[in-house]
Amino acid sequence: MTAKIKRVQKRLIESAKTNSKRVHITPRLNGWAVRREGNIHAYKVLNSQEKAIEIAINWVNEGNASAVIIHDRNGTYRAAV
Repeated sequence: MTAKIKRVQKRLIESAKTNSKRVHITPRLNGWAVRREGNIHAYKVLNSQEKAIEIAINWVNEGNASAVIIHDRNGTYRAAV
């Protein structure tokens, strides 16, 4: 297991302990993932980041999420909505 994978696993475990309803838009090899904070698996993987953001913002508007965290291609935080 690489050091990067260990860091990601550690972050996922820590975020699973929170009671946050934040949604993350993260890059994947085949597109952009919409993932609730604390979940390892994505809700959906889409071709474009814009479509993923649209789904996440709809969740916020419906009250199913509190915030949207957008990551860029290298995984760092790009923006929060």
